[in-house]
Amino acid sequence: MKKTITILFVAALLFTGASQGEGNADLSKNALSLETELQLPAITSSASNLNRGFLKQNKIAIGTVLQSHHFDKYDYHDYNESHNGIYLNINRWSTGVFQNSADVQSVFITYNPTLYTNKSFVVNLVTGIANGYEGWEYAQGDYLPILGVSAQWTYLKTMLSHEAIAFGIELPLN
Repeated sequence: MKKTITILFVAALLFTGASQGEGNADLSKNALSLETELQLPAITSSASNLNRGFLKQNKIAIGTVLQSHHFDKYDYHDYNESHNGIYLNINRWSTGVFQNSADVQSVFITYNPTLYTNKSFVVNLVTGIANGYEGWEYAQGDYLPILGVSAQWTYLKTMLSHEAIAFGIELPLN
């Protein structure tokens, strides 16, 4: 479990840095010239100015992977459909841990570009990879590619892949 938490923490830091855009500062500049280039917003009492540092421009949420239903065409698998998972979403990247369909603990990482958004409804493409799937049809060793579509209405979230639909809750942290 300690290894899993470390992986999640490192992944969150990497994705946050990657989502900043310009990330590579010119190290040949001195600190004084760097300070003059920064455009800091004025400090006011509005809620939009409360986020500072590396969290400033990021959409951050925490979510759960709760239940699933498998569309098993052979009807002979005994899938785990209660996943007890948690993940962190930072801008379009998610990383988390859950009890997978084979009842093995998995760590996953996904990139989730937005396909459609409207007030309280969002549809995202979900692409990524998860471990803990040795012997599965599409697995490469222990790793299974993830490809699906997620839909979120307010805090309720669902993810549809070719074999299953999963349900959870996602709450914004900022």
